[in-house]
Amino acid sequence: MGFFNSKEKIFDDWDVISTFLKSETLLQNKGELTPARRAGILYSIDNSNEFLVNFSKEISSILYEGEGATKTSYEIKKDGEEMRWIILEDGNFTDLVSSTYTIGNAIGSNSDKNNLIAAIFELYLSVKIDENSSRTGVRSYCIYRYDRKAFYPFIPTGDNEGERDKAAESVLGKDLRDSGLIIEKDFSQWMGVWGIPF
Repeated sequence: MGFFNSKEKIFDDWDVISTFLKSETLLQNKGELTPARRAGILYSIDNSNEFLVNFSKEISSILYEGEGATKTSYEIKKDGEEMRWIILEDGNFTDLVSSTYTIGNAIGSNSDKNNLIAAIFELYLSVKIDENSSRTGVRSYCIYRYDRKAFYPFIPTGDNEGERDKAAESVLGKDLRDSGLIIEKDFSQWMGVWGIPF
């Protein structure tokens, strides 16, 4: 069964990703979030797909030519033999979000949709957890899963699988949802991504 039932609107990627702009502004104004300059797209390689194999030759024209072109810089990194990261950097958060969508859309339009794993945005979190604890300036991530058409927070506390701040994730997830971001409802789908290279 899919994440959205038949009575719910089926969103496309831009419908969901674009809501991050409003949410980020609201939470930044509250002093809770500070966006970093970086985002990344994680995707799997299909050696039978010429577009993916030669993607390093395509990315410049995708980002820098035509309507909506940005000045977002990029780097492509290997993650094993079958996975790749496209790391994007831009001091303009709106352009960073737009470039992230554009790259993901290009991959999805020229390959099997299953090749797209996630778009990941780097943030810094300052928030009160409860009466006795808070977090200040903690590196955090907001992850968009293409297969779920939803975001969720991820706050690793170490490099080993399972090391994450679930209490802070819960607070951030609620605040992101309250600010209008579409958040994954099934907590078991808040998959950790350790070893993010930014």
